Amino acid sequence: MELLHRESLKSTTPNMSFVYLERKASQPNAPLLLLLHGYGSNDADLFSFAAYIPNSFHVVSLQAPLRISGDSYAWFPIHFSESMERWTSPDEVKKATNYISEFLGYYTAKHPIDSEKIYLMGFSQGAMLSYSIGLTMEKVKGIAALSGYIDPRMVEITNSSIPSIYVSHGTADTVVPYAWAEQSIELLKTNGFQPEFYAYPQGHGVSQDNLNSFIQWLQAQL
Repeated sequence: MELLHRESLKSTTPNMSFVYLERKASQPNAPLLLLLHGYGSNDADLFSFAAYIPNSFHVVSLQAPLRISGDSYAWFPIHFSESMERWTSPDEVKKATNYISEFLGYYTAKHPIDSEKIYLMGFSQGAMLSYSIGLTMEKVKGIAALSGYIDPRMVEITNSSIPSIYVSHGTADTVVPYAWAEQSIELLKTNGFQPEFYAYPQGHGVSQDNLNSFIQWLQAQL
């Protein structure tokens, strides 16, 4: 059953609560798949993929804490210089990773899932955070990064035990350039990882073929 939960608890960020959607697995002690949406979206966005995800996974879609407007949220702000170049503060990214890490600790302690088998799937800004958390947290066993990239300034790779990484990107992406994904792949390979990389003739989004390859990768993790 799909449920919307709003939980309030003490956080490193004052007056912060966790908002998320979940789909429980068909059996207890299941691996957890945490979905992290992109900038300007919300928890309902990636949760639409839950219908395609194997019931062997406990699926949770977490909503970002920063409200932009209406039902639009962000994990961290995006700033623009006078020349309209985008930039992000490492401190703000760190706050976002701490928020997600705290949620994982809270959620895995309260639900019958295998806390040693956590998988992260993120889109765009959520993909950046999937990299940031997954490459440092030993409990993470797989990362799926869709239309995102690794910012070397914000990621210190300490988790060398990740057995599987899925990466996909649109060759016509004008939001996160395709070249950034290629650079991320090279960085992963340099650090001993063997990511599965899928390129699609699309922009900043997820096509059906893209979704299908992600589901196939996910099924292979069972």
